[in-house]
Amino acid sequence: YNKMFITGGHTARRLWRQSVRNFGGKERVIVQRLKSVTTIEKITKSMKMVASSKMNQDIKRLRAGENYGRNAVDHIFKADLYMQRKMPAEVAEPRELLIPITSDKGLCGSINSGLARMLRGYIGSDTNRFGIYSLGEKGSNALRRPFASIYKGGATDLTYPINYSLSLALADKIGRMADDYDKIVLVHNKFVNAVTFKIHRIELMTKKRFAECMKFQRLYEMEKPDATTAVPAIYELYISSNLYYAQLQNAACEQSSRMVAMDNASKNAGEMVEKLTLEFNKARQQSITMELCEIISGAEAL
Repeated sequence: YNKMFITGGHTARRLWRQSVRNFGGKERVIVQRLKSVTTIEKITKSMKMVASSKMNQDIKRLRAGENYGRNAVDHIFKADLYMQRKMPAEVAEPRELLIPITSDKGLCGSINSGLARMLRGYIGSDTNRFGIYSLGEKGSNALRRPFASIYKGGATDLTYPINYSLSLALADKIGRMADDYDKIVLVHNKFVNAVTFKIHRIELMTKKRFAECMKFQRLYEMEKPDATTAVPAIYELYISSNLYYAQLQNAACEQSSRMVAMDNASKNAGEMVEKLTLEFNKARQQSITMELCEIISGAEAL
């Protein structure tokens, strides 16, 4: 920077500029950036380790609970051929209640944005046939504004880890909301492996259609309790077991995606640390060279 000095007596004044170099200013800025990036690298490495541990636990819960109740109800419809022939036909353009399952927390890659993008393309401009009830804060934030006319609400700050009691309560609310629709569609991320997941859809019947189909059930006999009591209970198991399965899948995908995202962030931070270290060494060497040149020049002037 430049300093301005004014000197002189009563009749004359002289004005000149003296250049003053700010040695070490650039180095201090680089050191501050280096410290912050190093701290970020440590944080992302820790988050990767935590996500990896949680992912292993979620995978165990998924393997233990993915078949709970889900296949039992589906087997009733697959095994009873008479009910398959007599059940009412589906509507050509059914009204669908979409249940996107997302996470409450971020920093987990593209599992939430990819699912929201898929739903925007699936719904398009034909919003009259759809309704949306989202699970997870990220899904609510992504879908509330573009689909305000069909957005029916959402559930956020859900309990972690996923438990069946929570799924049962959510299934009861979803079942009551679906009375004006023809089908329920669960949209979630399906776990493939630690680095891969894909968007999956589960189409479920509403309570009205389920009861109509169960009237033609002939393969199994219902004695105690009677059909009036058993059918609603079976429907609760049908909805809650599928929702529990979808939530387990999405939880495993969330942690695996967060682990990969934090691993990439750690690598990027490490590369930035190397670049900043090289830049700092260059700046320090430049200032040392400049000081040596000035010392030599001053010595020669004397």
